[in-house]
Amino acid sequence: MRVALLLPLTTLLLGLVVGVQWQTQAQRSPIAARYSADLADAANVMQREQDGLRAEVTALRAQLDSVQDHAARLDDRAAALKRQIDEMRAGSGLTPQRGEGVVVTLDDGRLPANAPRRSIELAIVHSQDITDVFNAAWKAGARGIAVNGERITSATACVGATIQINGRLMSPPFVVSVLGPSDQLLRALGDQSALREIKRRSELYGLRLALERSADLTLPAYTGAIPARHAVPR
Repeated sequence: MRVALLLPLTTLLLGLVVGVQWQTQAQRSPIAARYSADLADAANVMQREQDGLRAEVTALRAQLDSVQDHAARLDDRAAALKRQIDEMRAGSGLTPQRGEGVVVTLDDGRLPANAPRRSIELAIVHSQDITDVFNAAWKAGARGIAVNGERITSATACVGATIQINGRLMSPPFVVSVLGPSDQLLRALGDQSALREIKRRSELYGLRLALERSADLTLPAYTGAIPARHAVPR
């Protein structure tokens, strides 16, 4: 009977998580209506609102974890299901990870203000550069990635001239923590065939790229919204 009561509670908490995540995404658009406000102030207000909603999502996930842990102690089938869920959460970046790896740092070059406009554009870090680092790291055997404290998952979006990752505004330097075999990662990312365009711009325009081995990296859990496209009742 106690397990039967826990299942509806789990469903309710899961619904609350999805609902808050939907609200997080739905509230990204009002910036277009704030024409009278200073753009930077509006962005800061929206960032604070989003941080608050993300904290709500994190708290609801913690409650859901507590319910699942309690159910697993009462029923063997629930315990088996909990183990499967934990494995999927780890593979999806929803739990912290720790181990050796490599830190890749990207930063804007320091060109004089009177430098040609095109040179200045090529000296700064763009969202595509960060995405290129992600792709090269996955290809080199990364087991997990975070940038400036934001975990990278299949739900991550890295967009904009003013770079946003998982909906959070970021500014350089961009510190990309790559968890995995450090020797293999350093060898692959240091190869001239990897990150070729970034390395070219580093030599010609001063865009800053640094690779560093780390014996102890900690990646946080992903706390952003998880897109829910459809659900199938069973």
